[in-house]
Amino acid sequence: MKEKITKQAILSVSRDIVNQEGYDALTLARVAKALKIKTPSLYNHISGLKDLRKELALDALKQLNYEVTQSAVGRSGDGALKAIGFAFIHFMRENPGLYAATLIAPDLQDPDIDQESSAIVAIIIKVLEPYHFGNVRAIHFVRGLRALAHGFSTLEYQGGFQIEVPLDDSISVAFDTFIKGLMAMNEAPGKENQKTENHSA
Repeated sequence: MKEKITKQAILSVSRDIVNQEGYDALTLARVAKALKIKTPSLYNHISGLKDLRKELALDALKQLNYEVTQSAVGRSGDGALKAIGFAFIHFMRENPGLYAATLIAPDLQDPDIDQESSAIVAIIIKVLEPYHFGNVRAIHFVRGLRALAHGFSTLEYQGGFQIEVPLDDSISVAFDTFIKGLMAMNEAPGKENQKTENHSA
């Protein structure tokens, strides 16, 4: 008996395609072929490729949110921040195509996308509370953490680390150094204590 096609089945196949073949490989024809159906049948569940890309981006952000949340459970301060950084790295390593979907969403200002992105930022902001940062400095830190994780993951994915020194050790040193910089910033006077909205940072 042929398996019933559902929106979740379409998303599952789409995840596999982008993770194994790259984000640009995601087309309605490719999804239909993987599901062994005709392309028009997909329109019973999605309105088109743009809709599918949005749903995939939402799915990716929810998974990332879960991993970031779980990484912080039972931890606080520097340990939690470092664990969150490695959670980003792990997600990017395991789901390169899904991670790309979070960066190339059809509309990053879409309220659903914005809500999921803001939820991830809010977790990090919460962990930062003991440092008594203003919102602007906290956003600087969130951006820096994301940039470190993105840089390491992107270079690793492209085969950029060939020297035989454990990469996770290098990542750990970078996160430790960045967090020490956070502490130095916290002690230094500044005028960046104003409030700002989170969004996707």
